Amino acid sequence: MTEHLIEYVARDRTGITAVVTTTGVIDVDVVIENIRSGHSGYFVAADSWKRAPVRSMSFIGGTYLFANWDGSKRNMLHDLAFRTPTRTVQTPPARESWFARLVAVLSGRRAMPDGRHLQH
Repeated sequence: MTEHLIEYVARDRTGITAVVTTTGVIDVDVVIENIRSGHSGYFVAADSWKRAPVRSMSFIGGTYLFANWDGSKRNMLHDLAFRTPTRTVQTPPARESWFARLVAVLSGRRAMPDGRHLQH
């Protein structure tokens, strides 16, 4: 039986759609069929010395892939999903309202536009 190391998984809102192995990208339905038939085995490198097997699990909504390496009931295969790239968006600083400026001048925390401070 051939064994494949899963490095990443691709997923959408419905779940895992494909796995990325050291040999290429494989559709999740092909992976499930390979596991069920015994043709191929899949595993995840939980750390440098431990391997966690990937299993095919049946549920009411269909069949899905499952891997767990910490003993919890959580499907840790989702931890290998590609992260959505994020980008930094520059936002202009919020303009201070006229009321906030007035309060700052009246409380003495800020000078008037001509540079004078209000006398108490």
